[in-house]
Amino acid sequence: MATLTKEMKIFSYQTSPVVGWEGEYGGFSLELFGNGNLRYCTYKLFDDIQLMQMFKVDRDTVYGIYELIQETKEEIGEIPRNLDNGSHEGWLNEFHFIGQEKIVARNIKTSLPKLTMFTKRSYYEKYKENMANENSVMRIFHEICRLLRTQGVRLSLGHCKIDQDFKLKVTW
Repeated sequence: MATLTKEMKIFSYQTSPVVGWEGEYGGFSLELFGNGNLRYCTYKLFDDIQLMQMFKVDRDTVYGIYELIQETKEEIGEIPRNLDNGSHEGWLNEFHFIGQEKIVARNIKTSLPKLTMFTKRSYYEKYKENMANENSVMRIFHEICRLLRTQGVRLSLGHCKIDQDFKLKVTW
Protein backbone atom coordinates (compact mmCIF):
# COMPACT_ATOMS: atom_id res chain seq x y z
CA MET A 1 0.00 0.00 0.00
CA ALA A 2 1.30 3.46 -0.93
CA THR A 3 2.20 5.95 1.78
CA LEU A 4 0.02 9.02 1.47
CA THR A 5 1.20 12.33 2.94
CA LYS A 6 -0.37 15.67 3.78
CA GLU A 7 1.28 17.24 0.72
CA MET A 8 -0.44 14.85 -1.69
CA LYS A 9 -3.69 16.13 -3.14
CA ILE A 10 -5.63 12.93 -3.79
CA PHE A 11 -8.75 14.49 -5.30
CA SER A 12 -10.25 17.91 -5.81
CA TYR A 13 -13.41 19.28 -7.33
CA GLN A 14 -14.36 22.89 -7.99
CA THR A 15 -17.43 24.42 -9.54
CA SER A 16 -18.05 28.04 -10.45
CA PRO A 17 -20.47 29.95 -12.66
CA VAL A 18 -19.24 30.70 -16.15
CA VAL A 19 -20.72 34.21 -15.94
CA GLY A 20 -22.02 36.39 -13.12
CA TRP A 21 -21.82 39.66 -11.25
CA GLU A 22 -19.23 40.76 -8.73
CA GLY A 23 -20.13 39.61 -5.23
CA GLU A 24 -22.52 36.86 -6.35
CA TYR A 25 -22.05 33.26 -5.29
CA GLY A 26 -18.92 31.96 -6.99
CA GLY A 27 -19.16 28.25 -6.31
CA PHE A 28 -17.15 25.98 -4.06
CA SER A 29 -14.12 23.71 -3.99
CA LEU A 30 -13.29 20.54 -2.10
CA GLU A 31 -9.74 19.16 -1.77
CA LEU A 32 -8.79 15.85 -0.16
CA PHE A 33 -5.18 15.39 0.98
CA GLY A 34 -3.27 12.20 1.74
CA ASN A 35 -3.43 12.68 5.52
CA GLY A 36 -7.23 12.89 5.45
CA ASN A 37 -7.49 16.67 5.61
CA LEU A 38 -10.45 17.89 3.60
CA ARG A 39 -10.50 21.58 2.68
CA TYR A 40 -13.86 23.08 1.75
CA CYS A 41 -14.06 26.63 0.37
CA THR A 42 -16.84 28.82 -0.96
CA TYR A 43 -16.24 31.82 -3.17
CA LYS A 44 -17.79 35.10 -4.23
CA LEU A 45 -17.25 36.18 -7.82
CA PHE A 46 -14.26 38.48 -8.31
CA ASP A 47 -13.29 38.03 -4.66
CA ASP A 48 -11.15 35.47 -2.99
CA ILE A 49 -12.36 32.82 -0.62
CA GLN A 50 -15.59 33.65 1.21
CA LEU A 51 -15.35 30.69 3.61
CA MET A 52 -12.71 28.05 4.28
CA GLN A 53 -13.20 25.09 6.60
CA MET A 54 -11.04 22.06 7.33
CA PHE A 55 -12.45 18.62 8.04
CA LYS A 56 -10.93 15.20 8.70
CA VAL A 57 -11.69 12.05 6.72
CA ASP A 58 -10.65 8.64 8.03
CA ARG A 59 -7.73 6.69 6.60
CA ASP A 60 -9.87 3.94 5.05
CA THR A 61 -11.86 6.48 3.05
CA VAL A 62 -8.73 8.29 1.85
CA TYR A 63 -7.13 5.02 0.75
CA GLY A 64 -10.40 3.89 -0.84
CA ILE A 65 -10.49 7.04 -2.98
CA TYR A 66 -6.78 6.74 -3.76
CA GLU A 67 -7.20 3.09 -4.82
CA LEU A 68 -10.20 3.96 -7.00
CA ILE A 69 -8.17 6.61 -8.80
CA GLN A 70 -5.23 4.20 -9.22
CA GLU A 71 -7.54 1.51 -10.62
CA THR A 72 -8.96 3.96 -13.16
CA LYS A 73 -5.80 5.96 -13.94
CA GLU A 74 -5.50 4.66 -17.51
CA GLU A 75 -9.12 5.52 -18.20
CA ILE A 76 -8.68 8.97 -16.62
CA GLY A 77 -5.47 9.49 -18.61
CA GLU A 78 -7.32 8.96 -21.89
CA ILE A 79 -9.95 11.60 -21.14
CA PRO A 80 -9.28 14.95 -22.84
CA ARG A 81 -8.39 17.73 -20.39
CA ASN A 82 -11.15 19.97 -21.77
CA LEU A 83 -14.53 18.38 -22.32
CA ASP A 84 -16.93 20.13 -24.70
CA ASN A 85 -20.63 19.29 -24.71
CA GLY A 86 -21.63 22.49 -26.50
CA SER A 87 -22.44 24.45 -23.31
CA HIS A 88 -21.27 28.03 -23.12
CA GLU A 89 -23.09 29.27 -20.02
CA GLY A 90 -23.96 27.65 -16.72
CA TRP A 91 -21.35 26.03 -14.46
CA LEU A 92 -17.69 25.20 -14.89
CA ASN A 93 -16.67 21.85 -13.37
CA GLU A 94 -13.01 21.10 -12.60
CA PHE A 95 -11.79 17.68 -11.47
CA HIS A 96 -8.29 16.77 -10.35
CA PHE A 97 -7.30 13.16 -9.68
CA ILE A 98 -3.85 12.44 -8.21
CA GLY A 99 -1.24 11.82 -10.90
CA GLN A 100 -3.36 13.42 -13.63
CA GLU A 101 -3.87 16.85 -15.13
CA LYS A 102 -7.04 18.76 -14.31
CA ILE A 103 -10.16 17.90 -16.34
CA VAL A 104 -12.40 20.88 -17.10
CA ALA A 105 -16.01 20.71 -18.32
CA ARG A 106 -19.07 22.93 -18.52
CA ASN A 107 -22.37 21.61 -17.19
CA ILE A 108 -21.04 18.05 -17.08
CA LYS A 109 -23.70 15.37 -16.79
CA THR A 110 -24.29 11.67 -17.20
CA SER A 111 -25.71 10.98 -20.66
CA LEU A 112 -27.56 8.13 -22.28
CA PRO A 113 -25.81 7.98 -25.67
CA LYS A 114 -28.10 5.32 -27.19
CA LEU A 115 -31.21 7.32 -26.28
CA THR A 116 -29.59 10.54 -27.50
CA MET A 117 -28.81 8.83 -30.81
CA PHE A 118 -32.57 8.48 -31.38
CA THR A 119 -33.83 11.71 -29.81
CA LYS A 120 -31.11 14.22 -30.78
CA ARG A 121 -29.27 12.64 -33.68
CA SER A 122 -27.20 15.70 -34.69
CA TYR A 123 -26.12 16.31 -31.07
CA TYR A 124 -25.19 12.63 -30.77
CA GLU A 125 -23.08 12.72 -33.94
CA LYS A 126 -21.21 15.83 -32.79
CA TYR A 127 -20.70 14.93 -29.12
CA LYS A 128 -20.78 11.11 -28.83
CA GLU A 129 -17.11 10.88 -27.79
CA ASN A 130 -17.58 13.69 -25.30
CA MET A 131 -20.63 11.94 -23.83
CA ALA A 132 -18.55 8.79 -23.25
CA ASN A 133 -15.77 10.83 -21.61
CA GLU A 134 -18.21 12.76 -19.42
CA ASN A 135 -19.83 9.47 -18.38
CA SER A 136 -16.40 8.14 -17.32
CA VAL A 137 -15.68 11.24 -15.22
CA MET A 138 -19.16 11.12 -13.69
CA ARG A 139 -18.90 7.42 -12.82
CA ILE A 140 -15.60 7.98 -10.97
CA PHE A 141 -16.92 11.18 -9.34
CA HIS A 142 -20.09 9.42 -8.11
CA GLU A 143 -18.00 6.61 -6.61
CA ILE A 144 -15.84 9.18 -4.79
CA CYS A 145 -19.04 10.88 -3.57
CA ARG A 146 -20.29 7.51 -2.28
CA LEU A 147 -17.05 6.95 -0.35
CA LEU A 148 -17.09 10.48 1.10
CA ARG A 149 -20.72 10.06 2.19
CA THR A 150 -19.53 7.46 4.74
CA GLN A 151 -17.68 10.35 6.41
CA GLY A 152 -20.60 12.77 6.46
CA VAL A 153 -19.65 14.54 3.22
CA ARG A 154 -22.59 14.92 0.85
CA LEU A 155 -20.98 16.05 -2.39
CA SER A 156 -22.71 16.58 -5.72
CA LEU A 157 -21.85 18.64 -8.78
CA GLY A 158 -23.61 21.72 -7.41
CA HIS A 159 -23.56 21.31 -3.64
CA CYS A 160 -21.46 20.16 -0.74
CA LYS A 161 -22.67 19.66 2.82
CA ILE A 162 -20.35 18.31 5.50
CA ASP A 163 -21.30 17.13 8.99
CA GLN A 164 -19.74 19.47 11.53
CA ASP A 165 -18.63 16.45 13.62
CA PHE A 166 -15.68 16.08 11.24
CA LYS A 167 -14.62 19.74 11.42
CA LEU A 168 -11.09 20.53 12.57
CA LYS A 169 -10.40 23.48 14.81
CA VAL A 170 -7.65 25.46 13.12
CA THR A 171 -5.74 28.04 15.15
CA TRP A 172 -3.03 30.45 14.11
